Amino acid sequence: MVQRDMTVTSVLQLKLQQRRTREELVSQGIMPPLKSPAAFHEQRRSLERARTEDYLKRKIRSRPERSELVRMHILEDVGRAVPAGQAAATEASAAGRRPQRQDLPPAGPHRTGSQEHPVGRLPRELARRFPEGRQLVFRRGQQRRSVTGPANQSRLPPECRPPAVPF
Repeated sequence: MVQRDMTVTSVLQLKLQQRRTREELVSQGIMPPLKSPAAFHEQRRSLERARTEDYLKRKIRSRPERSELVRMHILEDVGRAVPAGQAAATEASAAGRRPQRQDLPPAGPHRTGSQEHPVGRLPRELARRFPEGRQLVFRRGQQRRSVTGPANQSRLPPECRPPAVPF
């Protein structure tokens, strides 16, 4: 990382050295000539930079205290701001022991290996058990009708039927 930063810095320095001056750009017709002398523009730029610097210093000096920011609900109290897992790790490191690694749930159905989600398996199983329903589920370009609709539920095997919902 440090080596990369050094190369980026050296490349930027080389680019700055090779950059043409404003006078060269004006003489080549790339930039329009200044209506005022270049020294005037340099002085104006330095004054703007100084004004911005003064403004930022003033803002830093007039910054309210931390307790005032907490009272105005801009910052949270440090005790409440630490997440529970981080607090447990901090306590464990203070006690000289390593925190227990928590088992995290998988990131989603695509991370469960070869397991297949049962809902994804349902249309294929229905098509296999009821060949006449295959065209209703898998044919493109036609309006799809539900194989599991109320009219067809009596023909479904019990393990494929949706649960009854009382009203």
